[in-house]
Amino acid sequence: MTVTSTTGGNGSKLVGTSVPRVDGPEKVTGSAVYGLDAQMPGMLWMKILRSPFPHARIVSVDTSAASALPGVELVLTGEDVKDLLTGSVIKDMPLLAWDRVMLVGDKVAAVVADDEDIAQQAIGLIDIEYEELPAIIEPEDAMTDDAPILHPNAASYEGMPPIDEHPNRYAGVHFAKGDLDAGFADADHVIERTYRTPLLHQGYLEPHACLVYVDDEGIVQVWNANDTPTGAQQELARLYGLDEDNINFNFNYVGGSFGGKSSGTDVALAYEFTKRTGRPIKWTIEYDEEFQNMTMRHPATMRVKAGVKNDGTITAWESEIHFAGGGYAAYAPIPAIMGILEIVGPYRIANVKVDSHQVYTNTSPCTYARAPGHVQGHFAGESHMDVLARAIGMDPMDFRLHNVVEPGEEYPTGEEWENVQAGAALRRAAEAAGYYDPKPEGVGRGVAIGSHSQIGVTGSVAVKVMENGRVEVNHPVFDPGTGTGTIIAQIVGDELDIPIDRIDVVTWSTREGKTGDMGIAGSRGARMFSTAGFNATQEVKGRLQRLTSEFMGWDEERLTIEAGHVVNGANADERIAIEDIARRFGEPVGARTDEMEGFDSPWNGYGVHVVDVSVDPDTAEVTPLRYTAVHETGRVLNPMGFTSQIEGGIVQSIGSALMEGLFYDESGRVTNPSFADMKLPTARDIPSLDVVVMESDDGHGPLRARGIGEHANSMAAPAIANAVADSIGARIDSLPITAEKVYQELHQ
Repeated sequence: MTVTSTTGGNGSKLVGTSVPRVDGPEKVTGSAVYGLDAQMPGMLWMKILRSPFPHARIVSVDTSAASALPGVELVLTGEDVKDLLTGSVIKDMPLLAWDRVMLVGDKVAAVVADDEDIAQQAIGLIDIEYEELPAIIEPEDAMTDDAPILHPNAASYEGMPPIDEHPNRYAGVHFAKGDLDAGFADADHVIERTYRTPLLHQGYLEPHACLVYVDDEGIVQVWNANDTPTGAQQELARLYGLDEDNINFNFNYVGGSFGGKSSGTDVALAYEFTKRTGRPIKWTIEYDEEFQNMTMRHPATMRVKAGVKNDGTITAWESEIHFAGGGYAAYAPIPAIMGILEIVGPYRIANVKVDSHQVYTNTSPCTYARAPGHVQGHFAGESHMDVLARAIGMDPMDFRLHNVVEPGEEYPTGEEWENVQAGAALRRAAEAAGYYDPKPEGVGRGVAIGSHSQIGVTGSVAVKVMENGRVEVNHPVFDPGTGTGTIIAQIVGDELDIPIDRIDVVTWSTREGKTGDMGIAGSRGARMFSTAGFNATQEVKGRLQRLTSEFMGWDEERLTIEAGHVVNGANADERIAIEDIARRFGEPVGARTDEMEGFDSPWNGYGVHVVDVSVDPDTAEVTPLRYTAVHETGRVLNPMGFTSQIEGGIVQSIGSALMEGLFYDESGRVTNPSFADMKLPTARDIPSLDVVVMESDDGHGPLRARGIGEHANSMAAPAIANAVADSIGARIDSLPITAEKVYQELHQ
């Protein structure tokens, strides 16, 4: 059941209502084209040979047998692309390694062949001799005095921030305020624990893939499973000295991303092959490679030390976090994973210190993943809040309410958010969940609060009234499932007063749009594209009114648009259809807006999740029974889409809480590299979900919108951990909370 709590409507016909996705029919009928689907006649298949060692020197490479295999067109090694280093910000990842490998699965050679089977056979014929080197697997080992320096030349990498600490540390956060020692001295209890979260795949079902070729006009044509094509276009241009306008990323849908497909992975290597062979190059990764090598959520080790008085006042909070960044920082959040500051929570704390370290390790390179840093930080911080509450005998909800920042109060980590609604969300959640109601025997109840803001930057939309009566909307978002096009169509439909089925949403290719857009990241879609869509439609309305005044002689100041017609305010019986204006004009009547806003937002969105769980005393299986999620926000543009984002985030977070995670053995190899061994939650694993939305006018643009994409997927893990502790009287400090871990706690 879903409950939506609002504070009043906006009078719109489409905005604020649950409109089905405009791309839904394509996707459910199978006609939608994804990056994985792209094919061309005469294409060659690319396969990549990967290292079996986490850290080793390449002694020799022999490709003669592979090159001699019938059907093989070309074999490349690191020597063929030496010194080509790529990355989003830090350029430290070679297209193919030529001297050292930095992780199990590092790329050492590649083959293109007439079909996929031949290419796969060929890479098995390449003979490489390695000399193994000491490796770093755990992030906390990377900054010890005797740790091997993984990138001795890191200071020379383009985009590398100044390295003023340990050479293996390439980024991080240092925040401090108050007097930590005095705060701990003032406490009645000082408690320190360490929390751990594993390497986590984002769980998208479409693997990384691309198709690359150069057309007859010399344009590099790309189809890529990537929701940030402009960044990949710019990086390919930089690597090869190409004009960006001579590179075109064609629109295709993205089969899920959650941050994991925000770079042009191996597009450059495919381009190298197409440049040398003159033929289209197709590449698709296998899922065991996905789980070993692709850009995923950072594993984290988080030490939290906090002081609390017996009256519930938190006197000091200290956190140190080590993130395993992997063998390369090519796709790492830079300047830092800022979301980790959420480890402190929205609480009144005078003395705070947070130190985070993103370090090189001989493991999978990591990147943005839905709510980067928030997921790890909320787990550790909200788990520790319960530990503190139990230590002083205070109810965990009451403890949070005692310490939560209210509007106008100082935030613990220095942000200056407007109208902080964390306390209101906690109180609403307690009411909605029946938090203080008696629990059945054996049932544990847990609560967690989290927050996420939304970034801004750019948003471009074009709107055109066509001569055939259709309205075309263009935007640059390669939709990974966010529904941005639907929101824009709702806004255009309302402003032109036409049904949504008259609107065609057409995504630009990078060459068509020329936007420099950074894709859907940082929960920015609703913020930026609602404003861009609204403003573009206002310009179209203005043009329609000016043209109508010119054609019909009506007073422009008295013209309105009703039911897809321009209406003469002086005589309501006089009206002309908007498509008739386009026909008389001789071409579509359109406009485009390119919005630019600051990176930050003045508002932070708060979510409070309450969950009841049972723990089987014999098997130690944890079963969520009931789940309540309260989220405060601005104006909701599409309630179905909004609550679906929340529900999807909860499902994803339940997965990370109870079953998901990838784990390394001592050699740096992932031990469970398949969906058979790394389970995702199914409908059977999900309890009843009650979602409550608290709307307000605190939002961006004319529609007062805020994002929701990253607000809901970080609270289930700490809420479930707290509920399990409430049930069994013992705490699991590492994710996932498996039956094996619970059983050990029950029987030790």
